[in-house]
Amino acid sequence: MRISDIFGMSVSNLWRRKMRTFLTVLGVIIGTASIVVMLSLGFGLREATMKEVETAGGLTEIMVYSDEYGSDELLLDDTTIDTFMNLDYVEGVEPILTFSMPIQAGVYEGYFDILGVSEEYMSKIELGEGTAPKAGGILTLVAGNQVLMDFMNAATGEWVDYETMDVPDIDLMNTNLIGGLEVEDVYEEETAAEPDSSTEYYDSTFSVDGEDDYDDSSDMFDDEETYEETEDGSMTDEFTGDEWNTSSSYSYFSPDTKRVQLKVSGITEGDYDTSTEYSYNFYADMDALKDFLRKNYSENSVIPGQPTDREGKPYRDLKYSTLIVNVDAAENVEEVLDTIQEMGYYAEANKEWLEQTEREFIIIEAVLGGIGAVAMLVAAISIANTMTMSIYERTREIGIMKVLGCSLGNIRSMFLTEAAFIGFIGGVIGIVLSYILSLLVNYFISPIIMEDYGMGTTNISMIPPWLILAAIGFSTIIGMVAGFFPAQRATRLSPLAAIRNE
Repeated sequence: MRISDIFGMSVSNLWRRKMRTFLTVLGVIIGTASIVVMLSLGFGLREATMKEVETAGGLTEIMVYSDEYGSDELLLDDTTIDTFMNLDYVEGVEPILTFSMPIQAGVYEGYFDILGVSEEYMSKIELGEGTAPKAGGILTLVAGNQVLMDFMNAATGEWVDYETMDVPDIDLMNTNLIGGLEVEDVYEEETAAEPDSSTEYYDSTFSVDGEDDYDDSSDMFDDEETYEETEDGSMTDEFTGDEWNTSSSYSYFSPDTKRVQLKVSGITEGDYDTSTEYSYNFYADMDALKDFLRKNYSENSVIPGQPTDREGKPYRDLKYSTLIVNVDAAENVEEVLDTIQEMGYYAEANKEWLEQTEREFIIIEAVLGGIGAVAMLVAAISIANTMTMSIYERTREIGIMKVLGCSLGNIRSMFLTEAAFIGFIGGVIGIVLSYILSLLVNYFISPIIMEDYGMGTTNISMIPPWLILAAIGFSTIIGMVAGFFPAQRATRLSPLAAIRNE
């Protein structure tokens, strides 16, 4: 019997029992679609995570953090940068200087981190409005698109309600922002006279651009105090003391807090439901932030957030909170990471975290695939049942084929071909159904889920091309496996008994 004859007879037999064939194929369709859709969810979530990692720094960055209370040799400064630059595979090192302070806008207050970054780092921040501050100028800030969520009403102590998203009505780029400066401690030389308890260990004036912006003679701004714009770019905002009343018990500003005026030049891309690594802090040019701190704190003043030596003295040079080490290739990250950790520094890499995440996704995909496989198992049982019933109904036909000299292999091939056709057709239609379901998930469900996590409109269902071929091949093989035992039974029938069967 020729192969074409086997195919022709198989298709003819399936077509004669349309309803039974349809129901059996339907089971394969559901099984195939279940596996593909389940796996596509795992692949889509993995891909979304990869994109998020790349957005947050990629796979070639190592984050090295400062230990404020660690060894003097392990503090992060320009010497540390030079040390890391001499390591193999390191292409560059970007420092981050963190300074925390309360910020006030009318009746609203919040406590924020101002991150001093390099011009190269600043260029990576995508702005929704405004411009990035110029390098080396006066202290100008870029605000994260979600910083308004961290302001509270200092009069009532109420924070933003995340259900109603009742965000404070603050125009960051056109509102008088006031920052609060405090001195944690002052190192006194042993030869210095014992200070009087009423002595203040900080300068009486604080400034942004080198000129006195605040007079320490009052706990609040004078009602008639104004800020006029000068040629060097100073602010022009006008405000009164009533705006900055600090009598509320909810205020971050104490009577000793020294106030400076801050200016925002830009806001990062996104709205209140968009989250990136730049969404929650203020950013400033590194040199501008250093100049700001040096002008507002004396040499003996301990700048909040800055480490001190074992005697409690502040260091002359400002120490960085974080160093971002850029490695030339992802495969070299682990070696550089191990080297930095052996030096005693606390460091971590996205690649290290991602490897753990990928292991977790393998488990998730296995579970999702297992759920879909249950439906395919039911489909396989249905195929086996269909083929068994077909053999019972075609016993006389099988006997005649044997009497006419048809080989056992041909009879087995005919039934296996029928089962394979059921699996193949169900697999193809199942793939089409999977694409439709995937599109619906990405269109209706993905925006709801992913935007809640601040990941925009990233798709959570992805069907790679290899999965299509694998699904069709798998469903075809499942059909053949399910039809193998019924086919074997057909070859064992006695020809005479089969012919006498009515």
